[in-house]
Amino acid sequence: MVVGEFTQDTDVLVIGGGPGGYAAAFRAAELGRSVLIVDPREDLGGVCLHEGCIPSKTRLHRTAHGLDADDRGRRAVATLAKGLAAKAKSLGIELVQGTAHFEDARTVQLTGEHVSRIRFKRAIIATGSRPVLRDDAISPDAAAVLTTMPDACLIIGDDYLALEAATMMAGEGVDTTLVTGSSGDLSALPAELTKPMLRGLKTAGITVQADLPTETGERLIVDCRNRTACTDDLRLHTTKVELDSNGWITVDGQQRSTEPRIFAVGDVTGRSLCAGAALMQGRIAAEAICDMPSAFDPTAIPHLIYTNPNIAWCGSLQVDADSTMTSIPWGFSGRAVGMGAHQGITMLHWDRHTGQILGVGLCGADACELIETSVLAIEMGASIEDLAAIVPAHPTRSELLGEAARAALHEMHTK
Repeated sequence: MVVGEFTQDTDVLVIGGGPGGYAAAFRAAELGRSVLIVDPREDLGGVCLHEGCIPSKTRLHRTAHGLDADDRGRRAVATLAKGLAAKAKSLGIELVQGTAHFEDARTVQLTGEHVSRIRFKRAIIATGSRPVLRDDAISPDAAAVLTTMPDACLIIGDDYLALEAATMMAGEGVDTTLVTGSSGDLSALPAELTKPMLRGLKTAGITVQADLPTETGERLIVDCRNRTACTDDLRLHTTKVELDSNGWITVDGQQRSTEPRIFAVGDVTGRSLCAGAALMQGRIAAEAICDMPSAFDPTAIPHLIYTNPNIAWCGSLQVDADSTMTSIPWGFSGRAVGMGAHQGITMLHWDRHTGQILGVGLCGADACELIETSVLAIEMGASIEDLAAIVPAHPTRSELLGEAARAALHEMHTK
């Protein structure tokens, strides 16, 4: 050890202060463990709070209503960061600003702080993922926090990041082109589900095309196609942590890596690149460290796209010989018609033999806020009969899920 170095001990070291990291830290502290978080940022929240989910959704909402997106976004981030800091302090969690590098399966060395080395009993890696960009492009996270808008923009990709970036840019008055290619969320979803959203993109003035133009011209380019795990600085070769063929950290159902003392949560595992999954994985890793029988085994992770209109889905939407899809247009909803949101659809995927609900897709205004009931139904193993028997909240758009279930039940009993 170099003279002047200082080593600190902790029960649980969390590397990364984003949703997976702080969720793990909070839960481990609640369960009585001493916890230390290492993150390059001064504040907790990660990309989700500071460049991703919160700034982008705030901006999408504000531009859709003609409001000052930048000011509200900055205030929202500051408020939420203060809330996370307050909770960490109340739980006795220490936050060290810096970058961690593994020396072995018990120790990390730090750069960027007065603490030179941390010795831990268990570690949780929550360093997230980063975009893989073409040389002339910026990431969707960078686009979400731009203070000066370009005259024209080219968005590459067809996942939620690309669709939301295109919606945001067009809402800011930017001449926007979306190049979808042939893979990603858009091509994987049923065409009937995406039609209202595609109409909304075109109404917003967004040009949608399949192929990248030969000449991009003087346009800002936002590349949303690929992401990779943020593991370069960790020096995982000093441990037994293994990566899969795509560079993601391999974990089991309790988020434990191939090095028993080291866990990994969130994007860095490549299992589900969304903050909701990271939050759950973080809590599970903390509980596993505390010898609780928790495991990450979701049936229906919700997927959200904050376009205008929204798209949200959970479970499976891939119909096979044993299943079918029942669709209800939002024109059937008095509430949707009354609020001018009738251009939408509710799709219910169910098993022909048992009636079990396999998946739900929604496209329409505020669909992202309406999908939670469907997630709960699938996780609890509900059938179309269960949904059909629920007394609906009326008038709402959510009652269309019950309408779809009753239509499915009728179809099941008449065949």
